[in-house]
Amino acid sequence: MAKIRKRKIRWDASNSTDIVSFKVYWAVGEKVNYHSDCVKVGMCKEIILPDVIPSFPLTQDKIEIGVTAVNEVGNESDMAKFSAPFQFSVPETPENLIMENLETFYVSDPLNALSGRDSQESN
Repeated sequence: MAKIRKRKIRWDASNSTDIVSFKVYWAVGEKVNYHSDCVKVGMCKEIILPDVIPSFPLTQDKIEIGVTAVNEVGNESDMAKFSAPFQFSVPETPENLIMENLETFYVSDPLNALSGRDSQESN
């Protein structure tokens, strides 16, 4: 299982008093709009990707994000937008991992082992 560095997205809350939720939209390689993939995130003003949105695309492509404020009847504000290369892809796995026996030995000196000074000896 590969490791992908998480990203935090945050925004300032709307000044409106009737906001009940925020909605996060995203689009890969294109302009984000109200028809893009999205998820409601409640009253959070920051999210960690991809934790909060498991369906968020793990891609190296540029992703445009949009955030809207939603009021009690479901109306949405204008969309605050930004675009960034999230780099949610991992490098290829190293190949041909092998182990070889060597002709030399590692000699551990019990007295020096306590001080961290072991010695190496060949043959």
